[in-house]
Amino acid sequence: MRELWITGGIAVLSAAFIDVFLVVLNYDESGFLATRLCRLQWYCLRTFFRRLSQPCRRFALRQVIGMNVLLSVTVWLGCIVFGFGFLYYGLMRGTNFEYDGQGMGAGLFNALYLSAAQLSTVGTSQISVQTDLLRTLTIAETLCAPLLITLILTFLMGVYQVIRDLRTLCSNFSTAEYGIGDPVANLEPYFPDGRGLGGYLQAIDASFWSYADGLRMHHVAYFFQSGRDQFALPYVLHTFGRTLAALRWGLPAGSPISKEPLLVRLSSQFDRLVDYLHSQLGWHSQAPQPVAFEIFAVATEHSADVPDIWVGRFLRLTAEMRRLSQIRTSYDLHEVYARYRQWLPFAYRAEQATLAVSHDLDYQPLPGPKVPS
Repeated sequence: MRELWITGGIAVLSAAFIDVFLVVLNYDESGFLATRLCRLQWYCLRTFFRRLSQPCRRFALRQVIGMNVLLSVTVWLGCIVFGFGFLYYGLMRGTNFEYDGQGMGAGLFNALYLSAAQLSTVGTSQISVQTDLLRTLTIAETLCAPLLITLILTFLMGVYQVIRDLRTLCSNFSTAEYGIGDPVANLEPYFPDGRGLGGYLQAIDASFWSYADGLRMHHVAYFFQSGRDQFALPYVLHTFGRTLAALRWGLPAGSPISKEPLLVRLSSQFDRLVDYLHSQLGWHSQAPQPVAFEIFAVATEHSADVPDIWVGRFLRLTAEMRRLSQIRTSYDLHEVYARYRQWLPFAYRAEQATLAVSHDLDYQPLPGPKVPS
């Protein structure tokens, strides 16, 4: 029986150290213990938060990341205490320990008490170890304390750095409107000639790269909730996806703006983030087939009655971009159709990602345009 406690202690300690390593120090790994418990905690909280009034719900959402961090730290510290405690309990036989004090003796609670005391680096005089093996174990647990504190601080700084990167990224798209606003409207200051657009895209590129990279290393930051519509991951997916689609496929292929070099790199970064989120949430991502050219041509001529929702969205997007860029010349229908076929897979995938993350994070913007509109 004692051997089972020792085996259990070794298993618990191994799980704790491996999980800390994967979550804190390893890139593109979310761990198998703390992160999953954080997701379970969020699902439980989400069920309760949905029943709250809007002001109370937004206040409650702001506490999510703190509760996730607290749960992660508690899990790691608890595993260390219980792991070493099981080892001590399995070795509480014969004269391995000396006890001093009322109620002190061989028992699971006293073993956990010794473990907690050693991890806190204070120790206890009520239980004394009497063998070299036990002295080595107590010293090893005491040395775990500063190591674990360092890793926890690294974890905390990493998570909150990801949140700061999200705030910086959202500021590139935020408007004065309530709700999520119109992504294309953010582009209006840079048209009709695209002046200043390169600097705007560079700012997005820097913050998006930093956020996406940090999220892959510190997945707990995914559960961050600000309680504000324009400071959230679903808002970024919606607004950034629409912005990229408008600039890449909303203008004629020969337009200097659609050839901006950064657009290709930003699209690639966006796709990689969507791939990562898809690996976590696993939504259906099969894009619809584009309509035939003849149907597209008819829809273009009779825009008031478009049978396909995606054709209608694309035609509204191109009309809005033509207005911003002040294009007055006639357009080649075949060229517009080719852009529609390139736009459709990207737009559909971006919408699926937005819907999946919005549902998972229970994103409910204030009355205004829905996600996605």
